[in-house]
Amino acid sequence: MHLKNVKKIFLTLLVSLSFAAFAQSDERDVPYTKELRTFINAYFNHDLTTKEQAEKLYNAVSSKMPADFTEYQVETTLSRADYYFGQYVMELYDLTQLEHALDDTSKEFEEPEERNKRIKAEAAKYYESGMVHGSKAMALKPGDCPDAMAAYTQALSGNIIVQPVGYVLQHGTKIASYARKIVKAAPKSGIGWFLVSAQSCYAPGIFGNANKGRQQMTAYLEDEEMICEKFDRYNYTCAIAYTYYRQNKFAMAKEWYTKCLEFYPKNYCALDFIKKCDAKLGSK
Repeated sequence: MHLKNVKKIFLTLLVSLSFAAFAQSDERDVPYTKELRTFINAYFNHDLTTKEQAEKLYNAVSSKMPADFTEYQVETTLSRADYYFGQYVMELYDLTQLEHALDDTSKEFEEPEERNKRIKAEAAKYYESGMVHGSKAMALKPGDCPDAMAAYTQALSGNIIVQPVGYVLQHGTKIASYARKIVKAAPKSGIGWFLVSAQSCYAPGIFGNANKGRQQMTAYLEDEEMICEKFDRYNYTCAIAYTYYRQNKFAMAKEWYTKCLEFYPKNYCALDFIKKCDAKLGSK
């Protein structure tokens, strides 16, 4: 398989994002702080109109850490914050070439222009910092750290998107393995199960399975016992929408992207894909 084709697989896994036998838990071991939840929701709802605003909310996460948080919880929280700031930085990335590559997998994905390279380099700093904090958290609580594993894996998944092909080949296959171990540690981990099924929804060609991924994401969305936040449910909904879009079922894709707006009315991704669906439907 050509190296660039391998890279295309992992470029689609944006969430974005574990280890041998762990004690099972149905509880979140690191709650989201008010400041972190505010930052993440602002990112998803496209409320961060300036970088200064994003930095202010990002910095508030570390400056207003709960006094009763353990070092493990602090490191996990910092890892989460770094991942989402990396995601914010990547909003400025021009995905045009990637979309073309996904539409026609016979074409090679071209390296981005200089502006994109600078964006990827900045985002990488936050993803790598998120991995460092995640690693520290896991070391503090070995064998029982599902939220730290999830935070680390999200940061790794983001870093895979912005790194050279060699890095992708070395680390890309770890995502699915980590995800399975997260859900072994926490059987109702919303992030863990999303990572388990993300490739089915987003990977192109024979590497994905839209019907399987859609079925799994729908089950997660309907599972009332799943440990997840509003943004996790948005991710399930967005993934379902994307499976329809990739299958050229644009009416259904629009319906599900519209459901994404029930979580975040100003979400850029959902609004952009609704426009794309309208354009596709209008051309028929």
